[in-house]
Amino acid sequence: MADALSPTIPGEAAGGAHDERLVVSPAMQVEALDARFATIYLQLDGTRIRIPIALHRLLLEFETPRSVSVVLGDGRYGAKAGAALESLRAKGFLVREDATAIATNRRLLTDAPVRIFDAPAQKLEPSRSDFVVLGVAYDLSDRSAAGAREAPAALRESSLQILYGVDRHDGKPLGWYDSDRRRPILRGATISDCGDVFVARGEEQAALFARVEEVLGKVTGAGSLPVLLGGDAAITYPAIRCLQGRQSIAVIRIAADARSRGAVHPSFVSPVTLPAHALSLPGVTRYVHLGAVGSAAPDLAGLAVLSAPELREAGGEEALARCLADCPRVYVSMDIRALAPPGGRDDGVAPSAHFEYTELHRLLGQIGAQCQIVGMDLVGCTPMARCWGVTSMTALHVLLTAMSAAKDR
Repeated sequence: MADALSPTIPGEAAGGAHDERLVVSPAMQVEALDARFATIYLQLDGTRIRIPIALHRLLLEFETPRSVSVVLGDGRYGAKAGAALESLRAKGFLVREDATAIATNRRLLTDAPVRIFDAPAQKLEPSRSDFVVLGVAYDLSDRSAAGAREAPAALRESSLQILYGVDRHDGKPLGWYDSDRRRPILRGATISDCGDVFVARGEEQAALFARVEEVLGKVTGAGSLPVLLGGDAAITYPAIRCLQGRQSIAVIRIAADARSRGAVHPSFVSPVTLPAHALSLPGVTRYVHLGAVGSAAPDLAGLAVLSAPELREAGGEEALARCLADCPRVYVSMDIRALAPPGGRDDGVAPSAHFEYTELHRLLGQIGAQCQIVGMDLVGCTPMARCWGVTSMTALHVLLTAMSAAKDR
């Protein structure tokens, strides 16, 4: 916390900024207020200071744009008020009147209480890890996934049952044992967790997605493979927008249903509009939807659809292989609701349209064997849904399977 400014606030403004109109930053919030002090902070970047109540009153003089000379002209605030205001301005609590319209959120990340698998933390810099994990607590594009914003934290909590470990002699990650394939996986593969993208409730979707893309651009710059924890399916978009700028990719979405659940504006990224948004990017060559599909723009150029029953039939693997024949690099998005749910689920999707765990396991293996997986996400997890304990552990096993498919080729 910054040092408290002097409670005596005499003064006049320094320099030649008397006539510049200033206003309290829209991001300024009050944390605590009493008769002597105010603790204020900037909601969008975390800056926090404790100031005397007299300075707080002076700051509130600028709730509407005013010049320093006008506010301090009558001498009420004394000789040091100008310097105090300059300090508030330097810290971002006061901004120019013409700057408020373009003020942007510079807070990019929030720390997670626990890290995925208790892996090391990742700073906001190019990662040296094979995988770098990023949580995106956003679920406003799909009302059927309401509550999925809580999944990044809940999945991390569940992941503490299957910890990331490092050999104390050679320093290499121990990996895990895949009982389905009866062999070790991810041995030597490094993982780091950079926390969650900061979400300002009520902000526009585009602002959040720009922040996701900026974080991914920073942490994956050295070649780390991004692993996003959603959230709903829309979080796929900023990830593929970041990756397709480096090299051409195809997008594979594994989901039980892509039917519209109400009107969606074409400019808004949602599970329904995601194929069109993805294929509009110059570096995305194909969008492959694996699972049951209602009305997912079947005539969209570049969209390929294979339902769970089709993949289950004889020749299903060959059909997928043909579909991915010209897709050397792929981004894989996995909606956990593609799996047959424990205890059943009344989601309007025929039970046969869901994948069994073994089917999804085999599917991810085939994708990884044929293509280079350059990024992935896990979405659609809702911690408040029934059977969360089973769902979360299954989701984490699916995630590790996908990571193994990407790394253990």
